[in-house]
Amino acid sequence: MFSRELKTGLVVLLAGLILYFGISYLKNSTLLDKGITIYSVYERVDGLIGSQPVNINGLSVGRIESIDFHPDQSGRVVVSMRIDSDYPIPVNSLALIKSSDLLGAKEISLQIGSGKVLIEDGDTLRSAIEESLGDAINKEVLPVKIKAEQLIASLDTVVQALTGFLKGGVEKDFRSSFSNVNQSLINLNEITTELSSYMNENRESLGRATLNFERLSKTLADNKDELDRVFTNFANISDSLGKANVGQTMIALERTANNLDLVTGRIAAGEGSLGKLSTQDSLYTQVQNTMTSLDRLLLDLRYHPERYVRLSVFGRKPSRIDEE
Repeated sequence: MFSRELKTGLVVLLAGLILYFGISYLKNSTLLDKGITIYSVYERVDGLIGSQPVNINGLSVGRIESIDFHPDQSGRVVVSMRIDSDYPIPVNSLALIKSSDLLGAKEISLQIGSGKVLIEDGDTLRSAIEESLGDAINKEVLPVKIKAEQLIASLDTVVQALTGFLKGGVEKDFRSSFSNVNQSLINLNEITTELSSYMNENRESLGRATLNFERLSKTLADNKDELDRVFTNFANISDSLGKANVGQTMIALERTANNLDLVTGRIAAGEGSLGKLSTQDSLYTQVQNTMTSLDRLLLDLRYHPERYVRLSVFGRKPSRIDEE
């Protein structure tokens, strides 16, 4: 039989082993741990705590052993990780601190690099911190917040300016202006009502006018070639007029008009034959008498030609014709 002291010692030893293995289990470690320890240096750890898992693509390959300040007293944080898996991890892999749930719990995710050289015990991996959900929200909300604050400040300025503007007699003028605007809107409503009534009453006339306009548009479209030729001819005429010496032509026309004015002025003054003819009755009377005498002579010649034309067969001397 075992003595009481031996039994007590065995119980104490068994309790110690249970306690040790229990703590190791809670820390995700065992006595037979044959993994390696690697390190990573961060500017901050954002709530990362010891015993948190280290995973690759969501699969746990180790745990965080310790978190301490860097020995160089720069304020950086050194995270020691115990890797239990035999999965090959290149030395250019990245130790990324990321959120493991929506509550903000942190873990380290190893982003496998493309190198062929694998990590060994005591190596240090590159580090990075993933932007948290709160940081992302703050990053998106911050510009909106700034704009909202600026808008509120602008509204406050406008309200203050409006309050100062409405002080004194300006408020009355402002109300009068609003009243005028309201009256203008009422008048506009009446105009639109009358216009609608007019269009309803003259719907057939408007329809005919629209039809005529469509026919006119169709006619213009059908005679597009003719219109193009007319416009082309007009353009050619314009070009010809532009190239012609219009200035000299106008000067010549002005000179001719001046000469014509001079001639008509001299005629009106009685100068020259045309002037005397237009201003003196005596010349007109003489011409009239001459025309009368000539008319009588022609009539006498017509009815009594023998008085003016005599043929003498025997050479007899013609007698003298008396004047009537």
